[in-house]
Amino acid sequence: MTQGEQNEVDVLRALVEAHSQRHPNTGDREPIMFLRHLGGSHIQHHGWAEPPSGIDEALLEDMHAKGLITIDYREHNWNITPTEFGRAVVDESERIANRQPVADLKQLITAVEAQNQAPNPLAWPAVRPVLAAMRTYWQQGGFSKHGIQLPALGEALPDEQRALFAATIRALIQGEYLAQTGQLATSVADDSGRISQLPGEVAFTEKAHSILDGWPGAAPEELVENLLAVVAAKAAEESDPGRKRRLETLYETIRELGVSVTSEVIAKVLTGGMV
Repeated sequence: MTQGEQNEVDVLRALVEAHSQRHPNTGDREPIMFLRHLGGSHIQHHGWAEPPSGIDEALLEDMHAKGLITIDYREHNWNITPTEFGRAVVDESERIANRQPVADLKQLITAVEAQNQAPNPLAWPAVRPVLAAMRTYWQQGGFSKHGIQLPALGEALPDEQRALFAATIRALIQGEYLAQTGQLATSVADDSGRISQLPGEVAFTEKAHSILDGWPGAAPEELVENLLAVVAAKAAEESDPGRKRRLETLYETIRELGVSVTSEVIAKVLTGGMV
């Protein structure tokens, strides 16, 4: 989030908090007044002992254009009211500002570490365990309707892995495995000081559930790639030499057959063409 965006959210939060306080005499929630006069302008509301700084006409007009507030234009003042969308943005900013993880991150940290060491860290066998770990984290955290708050995840990773994590998130969004659910962005810095942008919140798409859980709709080619990723992960984790070699042989056999041939076999099995 840029400094300008942060200032906008801070002002929006101040407007929302003020508007939520009912007038001590009427018991009603009243608009915030932005008074305009020849000597300048100022903003006031009974909910503030001191009005927030940094509010001018240009900022309010921009927030109005974005649907964060409504403005009732009067002759000498504007009456300002936060919208439901504006309140939702403030709620989102509070969620992503909390860097406390909602569940254990060990599986994700392990998956990103293994991905970082892979010959091709953005190949599906390296990326799938990261997606699966994120989904486990979301499940263990209580299935939030808002998805996952990424700043807490990014900050939990070692500095040298943050750029890869950000690139992985972007790839999963482009591949339609994740979808940005909120309006805000965030950023993480790696050990060299490079900044990578991230959405504040993401959720899992139907495509992600198809790949991870075999929901109806997953293409046979995707199921083969998924099988290869699972077999590769199991082989890497297996401590028994005999089972490890069998898993590696299975992986090599599928690779030798090719994705297209194996997917044809899976397609026939799924449609009842083979017994």
